Amino acid sequence: MRRLVALTCAMVLVDTIFYAALTPLVPYFTGELGLSKSLVGVLSGAFGVGVLLGSAPGGYLATRFGVRPTAVAGLGLMAVASLLFGFASGAWELVALRLAAGFGSALSWVSALTWLTAQTPDERRGQMLGTLGSAAVVGALLGPALGGVAATVSVSLTFALVCGVGLAVALWARFTPAPGSSPSGSKPLAAVFAAVFEPRLATGLLLIGFSPLLFGVLTVLAPLTLSGFGWGAAAIGGVFLVAALFEAAVHPLLGRWSDRVGYRLPVVAGLLASLAVLISLPLASAAPLAALLVVLAGGAFNAPLIPGAALLSHSAESAGIAGALAFGAANFACSDRRRRSCPRAFVAPAPQQSAGKSGSPCSSFSFRPCRQGCY
Repeated sequence: MRRLVALTCAMVLVDTIFYAALTPLVPYFTGELGLSKSLVGVLSGAFGVGVLLGSAPGGYLATRFGVRPTAVAGLGLMAVASLLFGFASGAWELVALRLAAGFGSALSWVSALTWLTAQTPDERRGQMLGTLGSAAVVGALLGPALGGVAATVSVSLTFALVCGVGLAVALWARFTPAPGSSPSGSKPLAAVFAAVFEPRLATGLLLIGFSPLLFGVLTVLAPLTLSGFGWGAAAIGGVFLVAALFEAAVHPLLGRWSDRVGYRLPVVAGLLASLAVLISLPLASAAPLAALLVVLAGGAFNAPLIPGAALLSHSAESAGIAGALAFGAANFACSDRRRRSCPRAFVAPAPQQSAGKSGSPCSSFSFRPCRQGCY
């Protein structure tokens, strides 16, 4: 079991590192390659579009052919796209490669989630999903560091190394025992769509999708609040770095709690804590208090996520739906969380600029869904 956890965490780690590595390379794309800001925005969003396009096919392929070949295909596509990305110089060539990498990412994420839950006992499923979420946060923290190395040393060499790591993980997956295709994958498509509206399964999807909404509020509210106290971009980025580490530590604990008591208590407690954070943050009377609330939000806002993923997995089994199809739907539903929020891009206005001024310089700090994650 430990070897499978290590493999699936490695799959998620490679994925989030490659995504988050783009942030420090923005000056390289605008300066060295001459890309406009709008094209850099398209380049950044292309990965998420690829995830959206690949989520449903990923669920189908993992159900029809099994998680192992789907994982190998996804990791291989992402690795090759990473290699070519390091040598590309044309704007639309870069966009196409990021799109392809996002598509491969969707295949590997759905495979990792399905593979892990299929071989995890019911009483430990939440904890394992939480561990996978922590790996996503760690990967997203390492990504900007990798991008910084690429910008300083060599973009081509750095992404060639990323390709090598991705192919190594794909080879690891290829020789790891895995469950085969799912018999529930032969169910009519209409029956699968109808089952999505089964109350418990729909609740799981809703809980997974709720987390990005909370973090979306935080990414705007927190930087503005902290900058109002005179904190600069580096200080705000440090706060969110601590919040990310706290989030990574909390994920498995939330999963273990939901395994023991069910999903209701962790979700209700998390929502109440989230509400308290959102109300208190604008009213904070001092910067240290606001920073503490941001860190606590890293745990509270994720409270619906891990129990929701475990509930989705159990409900899919009860409804006779292949887990890969359920996670494909979840991946589609929260791809914005996984790509914009995990790693999350926290933007803080530069101290000398007004927060509301259009086009003001900003610094970006990435660490989701998250996924990213989310999943």
